[in-house]
Amino acid sequence: MTTKRTEIVIIRLTPDEKQSLLLRKTKPRLAEWLRELALGQKPKRQPKSVDPALLFELNRIGVNLNQIARHCHQAPVSMETVNIALALRHIEAQLREVLDRAD
Repeated sequence: MTTKRTEIVIIRLTPDEKQSLLLRKTKPRLAEWLRELALGQKPKRQPKSVDPALLFELNRIGVNLNQIARHCHQAPVSMETVNIALALRHIEAQLREVLDRAD
């Protein structure tokens, strides 16, 4: 059973400060978000909106990489296959950097 909240805390904000809080909150209710923030519970980050064109291009790249990887796994191992695998790892690292910058 949860404890009922009976205590009230009032704070004064400027209109700009209030708007800033409303824009930054990651919960539907401002009070819930402020409680988590103030009491040390880590508020969950809300994902940022991402450019749909970027997602589309990343998806296309991923599909191409999967096709290359599938081909490498079906073909006998050769030096060319090893070089392709190394190139794929390099591309994967670059894609991860792009995704990290998007966060």
